[in-house]
Amino acid sequence: MHRYTGAISDADILIHLAMVDRLDILEYLFEKIIIPQYVYEVELRKKAGRYLTTINRAISKEGSIFHILDREKEPSVNYLAKDIIDEKFSIVGPGESECAGYAYALRIPIIISDNSTEFRYLDEFIMLTYYDILALCVHFKYIDKERAEEIYNAINNQLSIHQEIHSAISIGNP
Repeated sequence: MHRYTGAISDADILIHLAMVDRLDILEYLFEKIIIPQYVYEVELRKKAGRYLTTINRAISKEGSIFHILDREKEPSVNYLAKDIIDEKFSIVGPGESECAGYAYALRIPIIISDNSTEFRYLDEFIMLTYYDILALCVHFKYIDKERAEEIYNAINNQLSIHQEIHSAISIGNP
């Protein structure tokens, strides 16, 4: 079994995997997933909606790979992360800048995020989307190609439904 030591997680990928109740696929690839406190407290609480329950269940289960880390309570992490966060904040979103700071401070080069439009500004890190996660799971034979396609299609269907609802709400509220 091949597992990477860890990854730093942004909110969107956790939400997308929670939408189809497949946060467990991250366990195939990673020994731990660090969720920055800001990502958990602000981004997930703001964006996850009903999927926050699924995410919290994964975080709190016995032996969970998911760990929320507050850099401000870890002086060495905060010291190392702060300059990177400040530097990246001017060009990427706050969640991605926090992830970059944590990745640098903790020497964990992998960031999982579905906000791929900002990846070009984070090229010193290994950036993985849910599609990349699924491809790696197939490559290492944790799941077969058909199962990966089912998960991929389920996520895309959920995202399409979410986008349609959001568009309908936007049209209804000028």
